[in-house]
Amino acid sequence: MDDKFASKFEIDILNKLLNKNFNYDLAIILKKIGGLDYRKKVFIGGECIGILEFDLIDLDWKFHPYASYYLIEEPKIKLKSTKRKLKGKKVPLNLIENPEELKDINENEYVGVEIGNYVGVGIKKGETIKIKDLTLKREIKFEKIEEYLRKNYDRIKKLENKSLNIIEKYYKKCKDRGYVINASFSGGKDSSVSTLLANKVIDDLEVIFIDTGLEFKETIKFVKKFAKEYDINLVILKGKDFWEYLGKFGIPTKDYRWCNSICKLEPLKEYLKKYKKVYTIDGSRKYESFTRSKLDYERKSSFIENQINIFPILDWKGTDVWSWIYLNDVIYNELYDKGFERIGCFMCPSALNSEFLRVKELYPELFNKWVDVLKRFGYSEDEILRGFWRWKTLPPKMKELKKLLQ
Repeated sequence: MDDKFASKFEIDILNKLLNKNFNYDLAIILKKIGGLDYRKKVFIGGECIGILEFDLIDLDWKFHPYASYYLIEEPKIKLKSTKRKLKGKKVPLNLIENPEELKDINENEYVGVEIGNYVGVGIKKGETIKIKDLTLKREIKFEKIEEYLRKNYDRIKKLENKSLNIIEKYYKKCKDRGYVINASFSGGKDSSVSTLLANKVIDDLEVIFIDTGLEFKETIKFVKKFAKEYDINLVILKGKDFWEYLGKFGIPTKDYRWCNSICKLEPLKEYLKKYKKVYTIDGSRKYESFTRSKLDYERKSSFIENQINIFPILDWKGTDVWSWIYLNDVIYNELYDKGFERIGCFMCPSALNSEFLRVKELYPELFNKWVDVLKRFGYSEDEILRGFWRWKTLPPKMKELKKLLQ
């Protein structure tokens, strides 16, 4: 699964939930795990301290602590030493040294415990605690991103050189055969890196950005700034009018993404038809999703007959991408600091529901515009807020959620 450094937005959430004051320069690593929406393991100093997730029932952020969280947080409950195995068991009241502390803890709420050389996490059950896990006491070393970059510099450099070699290989192939080579750019971090790497190798590289008319204003602004900053030969293609086709095709979903074909691939196909064959540098990575995990370094487009896509940063993880950006002082889209992981259309069904609700907070006019459309297509407010509209056919996990809410 993919990983990344916690963004300013995510650090703000952790600080609020945990009543902490983590600085933005702290290397907090988030690793994606399976779930209904946003769900990630939180690592500090190499230790997993818990899981941060967006709860689709309560529509709020939750933190589920691991035992190791209490290496950085003082446990509330002190337990007397015992030879009994406590993991998975309810603690007898006579083993709790400070039972009065339990009065301020809600039922089923997480609580930190300390017993001898161990700390752990339990859950309040009635008048006692059920222990989930225990871990030996040890020190967690807080590491700044700057330190992480220094330690991982050589590894990032190897990844960069491998990617440059891939680009050089295909550039030579294109020159020898008279083919065209260009790069696709979305305004996101991955295509920023793949574009800049390609720009190191290829003279006067043509970089294509497709404006679907649904991008955030920050993305359009960033794309133009990026092109100017790095002297990019930028071509902006206008996508077909999404709203014009909406009535014909209906709501786009994760399993019915007609919008990608109409608004992105059709204008690109029209633009590239003048070439016999074209190789396109693409920033897709195999760790992003199950589908992309099957990618090889090149793939023939299934939609554009004369296009072959090249993936030079296929083997990079999210932390590698961000490390390269930080090491090279590369500018990036400000939306990443505002709580967005996917840089694209404001109502993309492939984005997380937590991101769509972030649109509600930051861009209410865009959110309300799409909500009005969804309501016209028969979706209830509950289906909209919890993201059921994002599938044409609900997957099992979302069907279960729907039953829970009924």
